[in-house]
Amino acid sequence: MTADPAELVARALDIQGSVSLEDDMSSLPAWTSLTHVRLILEIEAALGRTLTAEEIGSIDSVRAVAAVLAVAGVAT
Repeated sequence: MTADPAELVARALDIQGSVSLEDDMSSLPAWTSLTHVRLILEIEAALGRTLTAEEIGSIDSVRAVAAVLAVAGVAT
C-alpha cells in the first residue's frame, strides 16, 4: 500500500486546494490541534499501526509526514 503525504494531509485537514511537501503547520491555517489528531489517525490507518510518541512529536509538516511514511515503506 502506498500513500501520498500531501493527499493524506489534505484529506485529514479537509483542504480542497493543493498541498505541497513544503507546507507545514504555519502555512496551513486548517492545521489545528484537532485536525492534527485527525492527521495522526490518517497516518496510523495508512501504516496499519499506532505511531510512537516520538513520531507524533515529529509531525509538523507535510515533509515530516512523508518521512514517517517513507520509513514504513508506504510513501509514494
